[in-house]
Amino acid sequence: MNILKNFFSFSREKETAHKMYRIIVEQARQPVFYKDFGVADTFDGRFDMISLHMILVIRRLKSDVEKTRKLSQALFDYMFDDIDLNLRELGIGDMGVLVRVKKMAKAFYGRLESYDLGLSEDDDTNLAAALERNLFRENETTAENLALIVSYMRSEAARLDACEVGSLLKGEFDFIPPSGSEG
Repeated sequence: MNILKNFFSFSREKETAHKMYRIIVEQARQPVFYKDFGVADTFDGRFDMISLHMILVIRRLKSDVEKTRKLSQALFDYMFDDIDLNLRELGIGDMGVLVRVKKMAKAFYGRLESYDLGLSEDDDTNLAAALERNLFRENETTAENLALIVSYMRSEAARLDACEVGSLLKGEFDFIPPSGSEG
């Protein structure tokens, strides 16, 4: 009976992870990030925006790790399954996909560590430096763009921190449109 319970629990977590990932991707695709914030509208730029929003959500899930561990892992797995699929749709072969996914996973973990550290500090210096190094690596950035994205991240992190864990376990959360957007 325990095996059945685990199977259905995992299925529910996968379903919730899929719901959460759709919310994350929808937000990451907001045109304002590319038009007004200066993020490169490329495969890598979009990966960075999805990563940024994933990190905000995973950061929140980590604060209730005993309740959210499986969901957090399912969400991570869903993201990289989607990346794998997208790379294959771009025509990249099996070996190329494997190499690229490993590189992207390593990049994701590096961003997770540096953004989490930056968000935990009162000073914006480390967060801004990490964003400039990663999010804006394809485009030159301005102090205004850095300030906009740092402010946005802090605001969304605070909103997610206030979100009840029960809501997160159901995939019930949202992001607000970034400042400067029309939506």
